[in-house]
Amino acid sequence: MSSIHQNPSFQLLLTATEELILEKGCQQTTLQDIMKRSGLSKGAIYHYVKSKDELFGLLLQRRFAAISQQFYQTVQEGDPELTGALGIISQGLRHIHDPRDVTNLILIYLMSKKDDPVIGAMLAKLHEESIQTSKDWIELGQRAGVIPSTLDAEKVAIFFTMMTYGIRMKTQIAPHANGLSAEEVHQIMYQTLIRG
Repeated sequence: MSSIHQNPSFQLLLTATEELILEKGCQQTTLQDIMKRSGLSKGAIYHYVKSKDELFGLLLQRRFAAISQQFYQTVQEGDPELTGALGIISQGLRHIHDPRDVTNLILIYLMSKKDDPVIGAMLAKLHEESIQTSKDWIELGQRAGVIPSTLDAEKVAIFFTMMTYGIRMKTQIAPHANGLSAEEVHQIMYQTLIRG
């Protein structure tokens, strides 16, 4: 993550925005609200982002980056088992089952605006990064010998990404209907990876 993203003012901006989305929703959260909550001026906010929607996209990226960082830390600490690293990923993805999770709310909001070229490009980039990161995780497991080398890392990464999209959509469309639990998703991922 770049040094600008580690800046305390930027972190304050992200935290204030996340709080407002949970309180008011994406549509109702305004730049004025964000300025008031964060204490940052419009100019200070525009130093970091060009729009409210770009700020929302950065919140999505931050969550995914945090999961990825935990995964790589687990691997670097020498956990040779797939269960440890996959457990980190599964824990990090528990939020996709929560209809009130800020990243689910943001994703649905941004998808409704995907015809805007800037937002469409942002969503496409997030999609590509999600698949690439998942592919990197799988290939790391293959090099460590805990995931079969015969597994097509890219196709499985695409499958996992599509599965998370589906779960996110389900939480918004039918939050109380039966679905896959976080534990069941973990088991599907695990079985897919160990069987190759």
